Amino acid sequence: MRLLIIGIICLAAAAAFAQGRDTTLKAYFDSISAHHLYDGNIALTENGHKVYAFSGGYADYATGQRNTMQSRFNLASISKIFTATAILQLRDKKQLRLEDPVTRYLPAFPFPGITIRHLLTHTSGLPDLELYEEVVKQYPDSVITNAVVLPLLRQWNKRPYFTPGDQFRYCNTNYTLLALIVETITGSSFPTYLEKHIFKPAGMKDTYVAVYGSSHFEDSLRVKQQVKPTFYDSVYTDATLVKRYRYSEYNNQASIGPSNVITTVDDMIKFDNAYFSGKLLKLSTVEEAITPLKLNNGKEYTEHMDTMLGEGTGQYGLGWDIFTQPGYGKGVGHGGFKFGLATFYYHHLASKQVVIAYTNGNSRFGENVTSCFYMLNHQRPMPLDFKRSAVRAYANALITVGANHAACMLHLYRTDTSHYYFNTREMNFLGYDFLYQCSTKGHQQWSLETFKLNTFLDPGNFNVYDSYGEALLEAGYREDAIRMYRKSLELNPVSTDGIKAMKKLGLM
Repeated sequence: MRLLIIGIICLAAAAAFAQGRDTTLKAYFDSISAHHLYDGNIALTENGHKVYAFSGGYADYATGQRNTMQSRFNLASISKIFTATAILQLRDKKQLRLEDPVTRYLPAFPFPGITIRHLLTHTSGLPDLELYEEVVKQYPDSVITNAVVLPLLRQWNKRPYFTPGDQFRYCNTNYTLLALIVETITGSSFPTYLEKHIFKPAGMKDTYVAVYGSSHFEDSLRVKQQVKPTFYDSVYTDATLVKRYRYSEYNNQASIGPSNVITTVDDMIKFDNAYFSGKLLKLSTVEEAITPLKLNNGKEYTEHMDTMLGEGTGQYGLGWDIFTQPGYGKGVGHGGFKFGLATFYYHHLASKQVVIAYTNGNSRFGENVTSCFYMLNHQRPMPLDFKRSAVRAYANALITVGANHAACMLHLYRTDTSHYYFNTREMNFLGYDFLYQCSTKGHQQWSLETFKLNTFLDPGNFNVYDSYGEALLEAGYREDAIRMYRKSLELNPVSTDGIKAMKKLGLM
């Protein structure tokens, strides 16, 4: 009877503990929803079971279509986990070895010293998106597909950036090549392979690889990549239509292997359960995949943890990011980024807690995913920031009323710290947006006004004078531009941009 009573007390305590966490999660996401602080979906699980899920904002601002739990997101670089899994499945079946040279499977590949392991661990030294710059300059409307990577590598006519295995250098080209290797070995298309050997076994019925030009490349449930193109814009726009993002989001939208796995948060939970239960790979291979890579010098590659905030360290395995956090231990996963979209997947190895987060618009993504992990561990989330950008409000005042009114309002915004935050770096971005991204009559004067104010707001920062000098020169005020460049170099004599500008002006 005594043991029964103790058991009942323990169960009651655990239930109260879980209820406290549920209350914290609900309060956090209710606040996010009420203040429209997150466009996208989040799912949190523990021991394979969903703890909490949230969907907010818009899948497409232009049409008013809202995000739902059925919304499908491009995983961006989380897709690399699936590519790595395909390669490791073939290795487990003895159809390849990780130490095999890439040339064994892709004879046209021009670098015989690079192995499959180098591709998996981003230690190949190959060029990334810069590989495609020349062809896009020549054919601005072209969309780069996997078919062109080998011919362009042969035209590269340069050595790898370093001896393969010496350094870690994140590179999407590696995973395009891995997708081509899967196709060469299996004789099937890469999307077909993933569907048959990963998506279907894991029960991922709402997941596919988006193939450019196919009928479902833009399905109705797939969310848009949405950005506010400049600091003076108040409306979200499809990122593929914005000039400054054209190269990465239009010209380079078709690669499969590094990106373009489309899925839901629920399907990603299914993948997590299948992967770590050994349903897709041998458990010994799973352990190998999440072991930190060692460089040629025998040292493990280590950097600061990415996406998750805090003092943790980050490493890389075979397609997996590895996180080690003081007080929490080891987790694995991957992040993904495209302009107008960010994704994050995290699996804590000891607690089996999982954070899956996708956003396609407004968010404070690093803070949001870190808070989710804290709340799963019964810690307080990071404080939500409801403040508006004083710079965006200033931009609106400048455009709609004029410089004098905007300057007055900026002073008021900066003192109203309960409702606004101010950042001179944002002010600098706004100046450049007016200078180079805006075609409205008066944009050059708006730029000058913005940069000028910033020199008074941040007088100890060499960069504000450098930027103001650039705008003055563009507007034809050469002598004043020189004065600003000299002031910039007085504060920072080794400023690369300042020295370059002065040399161009024939003064150095």
